[in-house]
Amino acid sequence: MPRLTKEALLKASDISTKEVELPSIGGSVVVQGLSAAYSNQASSEALEMTTTARGEQIARVNTAKLEVIQAQHGLVDPALATFEEAEQFAKNCGPAFKKVIEAIDELSGLDKEAITEAKATFPSSGASQVGPVVDDGTSAGSTGPAVSS
Repeated sequence: MPRLTKEALLKASDISTKEVELPSIGGSVVVQGLSAAYSNQASSEALEMTTTARGEQIARVNTAKLEVIQAQHGLVDPALATFEEAEQFAKNCGPAFKKVIEAIDELSGLDKEAITEAKATFPSSGASQVGPVVDDGTSAGSTGPAVSS
């Protein structure tokens, strides 16, 4: 495979589209995968920081907001121009909205199952967790206080 030039790279696009049948609302739509810029924007805007009673900050993804942003940027025909329009679609529909989001995820290369597994592995409860056992038989991490410099 030949090496791309800067001009070819900047003109390139690997965003694909797909028609999605929505039998629950009697029609179809065209969706596209999200570019890296839109995926990052959606993730950033859906990230919420909260502070626990002990003063610890916890980051969590507001999945509902993430999916509304995905619908806003991923629906091509018909296009939803605003967050509010995409949110209305999400509020009005269940199975149809989920099918649209699944198609956008598929075209974007997003693996929500991996995200769910990561959440299970790294819970955001704020509680201290002892890490897995390493080669010398000790566990990584500690339940003791954090060391600061």
